[in-house]
Amino acid sequence: MSETPFNWSGQRSQDPAHRRVAEFLTMDIQQSPQWARELMEKIEAIEAGELDSWERNGNAFYLELSPDGAAIEDAVDESSAIQRVSLDEFRAAVLAWRERIGA
Repeated sequence: MSETPFNWSGQRSQDPAHRRVAEFLTMDIQQSPQWARELMEKIEAIEAGELDSWERNGNAFYLELSPDGAAIEDAVDESSAIQRVSLDEFRAAVLAWRERIGA
């Protein structure tokens, strides 16, 4: 993986929720085009009302998507607070991640 830190347009580097999104993408989605595409498909399905919510257990994090946004829980550090971002913020990060990995 690239040594360059992952950033996306609109990212707030000091925001713990935005840091958690970057960690989730780098550690759980990794370089998988299939997993990155699946995230976009689920975001679009929720926005279209085709899904009420969707969950994914990963290596380090648990993700829940809903119309309210993305909630990411640290699966290793149970004392860590669940971080939440809007679906728009999450989509922007996923799109940037897909571009980064060529998905």
